[in-house]
Amino acid sequence: MLSSMRKSAGSWMIKILLGLIVLAFVFTGAGSFYSQRESSVAEVNGEAITIDEYQRTYNNIMQNLEQRFGNQLNQDLLDMLDIQGQAINQLIEKHLLLQVAEKNNLQVPDAALASAIAEIPAFQNNGRFDARRYRQLLEQNRLSPEDFENLHKQTLQTVMIRELVSGAVPVTEAETRAWYNWQNTEIKIDYAEFIGSNFSNIEVSEEEIRQYFAANKEKYRTRPLVQARFLRFDPADFIDEVEIPKSEIRDYYQAHQEEFGTPETVTARHILLQVPEDAGKDQDAEIRDRALEIMEQARSGEDFAILAQKHSDGPTAKDGGYLGSFKRDDMVEAFAEAAFSLKPGDISKPVRTRFGWHVIKVEQRQEAEVEPLEKVHKKIRTRLAEQQARTIAYDKAWSLYEISFEGDDLIDNARDLNLDIETTDFFTREKGPARIDAPEKFAETAFGLPLMEISEVKEIGDAYFLIQPIERKEPEVPDLADIKDRVENDLVRQKQRDAAESAAEKFLEQARSADSFDVAAREAGVEIQTTDFFKRSQPVPDIGSSRPVSAAAFSLSPENPVSESVIKESGRFYVLHLSEQKVPEEKDFESQQKTAAAQLKEQKRRQALNKWIAALRQNSDIEVSDRFSD
Repeated sequence: MLSSMRKSAGSWMIKILLGLIVLAFVFTGAGSFYSQRESSVAEVNGEAITIDEYQRTYNNIMQNLEQRFGNQLNQDLLDMLDIQGQAINQLIEKHLLLQVAEKNNLQVPDAALASAIAEIPAFQNNGRFDARRYRQLLEQNRLSPEDFENLHKQTLQTVMIRELVSGAVPVTEAETRAWYNWQNTEIKIDYAEFIGSNFSNIEVSEEEIRQYFAANKEKYRTRPLVQARFLRFDPADFIDEVEIPKSEIRDYYQAHQEEFGTPETVTARHILLQVPEDAGKDQDAEIRDRALEIMEQARSGEDFAILAQKHSDGPTAKDGGYLGSFKRDDMVEAFAEAAFSLKPGDISKPVRTRFGWHVIKVEQRQEAEVEPLEKVHKKIRTRLAEQQARTIAYDKAWSLYEISFEGDDLIDNARDLNLDIETTDFFTREKGPARIDAPEKFAETAFGLPLMEISEVKEIGDAYFLIQPIERKEPEVPDLADIKDRVENDLVRQKQRDAAESAAEKFLEQARSADSFDVAAREAGVEIQTTDFFKRSQPVPDIGSSRPVSAAAFSLSPENPVSESVIKESGRFYVLHLSEQKVPEEKDFESQQKTAAAQLKEQKRRQALNKWIAALRQNSDIEVSDRFSD
């Protein structure tokens, strides 16, 4: 069915001009507005978790994973990590903690919020809060200052709850000693490794292949496949059709002056005398009088930075009240009006904001500058041409879509317009077709359409597409004849693993009954390897990071030096023997006791917090939407 036309290729948004947090003294306000969405991901005690919240949390998790794993982040890893489940669980926990904070009236003071934001490294330049960087980062992430303030305030509230719940966890010296020994005991092990690939004389019969295939048919079931034809409308192909009049370039230049220059800025310091939120007129006047005294001292020649260090209540006091450079709209109106009315070296009268009284000193002033049109003419023309080329590409795609409904319409109409139509190979929903910049988005569209139906115009990568699925292959189990080599290889590998495990079990029995591990190995003709010393927290030398092997190794003792069972890890089988054990000396514990106690306390705090949150969830009414509960 035809949908209403998208009028332009780009996206738009209403921008709200807000004052910007620079530090505690320039807050625009703690409140924020969230539009309520009709649809929600879940409800926590009747409180909705919105789609917007879920999408933001999901994207944050994905960004962290992309930074951590890079190109190794594939669909199999994503499925294993269950990003959807992680996001929903994080949001459920967040809402539960915020509800507890609200019930107990736990608030984050505005000054504490401002100080916390100022300490975020991403917003700093050379160790100091940078208002311009702050604003740029928020704009890049499509967040208003008020929204960010509210989100960060919620984060601080959840931190407060966590601290209150887990803060009073006792740790005794005996516990610390036992935990320190457990963490720092080192062992060296002997081990026999049995690998399936070493058993190369495996043969399988035709009957065994048939039986294996019959027992494992689902393993070979194919994924759904789709083949599609498509038309690609690349804006770059239409750039030569664009004519940009000089008047349009001039109009754009006049309307977007901020893009082609630097705004007016000042570099300043300030001294803040905070006024309590519940202060009366008398207390406010008293603090203003103090600000006047400080102003007079500064105007009489006393060092402003030293006065700030001595008197200022703001987080910049330690830096002599230094604010760096900022634009007019980086500050709330009262502060900006005062700062931008001063000349370099001038000191303001006391200025009142919601946080208190400020005395401001301007050190430098940079007037606004705009590059001449001649210098940016080419840049503007390129930008306008690219925008118009995108519009042309979209309009051509839409025009063809309007006259193409189903079946061979797309082919016939494309031929009439001398457009090249392309056909993909069969592809899965997870990988999508080759030669497409965003194959997963292409696949999502193709799999979501009935056969032969033509999609609306889709923006994929840098181009627009019309997509038509033309053939679908449902999941099926292929005939054995078609995949016999694959089945045979799988069976051989399985029998190799079975042979390796059987050999390991046999050797384990010999090792546990022999006089020594070495004797058992010689009699069985098994090669023994010995590791270096390692701790519980370290990879097993020569084997690698393996929880099963490490756990089995540290369960060994001089009384029971041989593992009780064969340890399986990544298709390999191990029999272990304790070679040596080193327990930390008393002097080592004494030198590390404080650090160990702190580490143990943190571990116990996490355990206490997790237990408390589990109980909180158990006693709450939590409903997850069917769409997100799989």
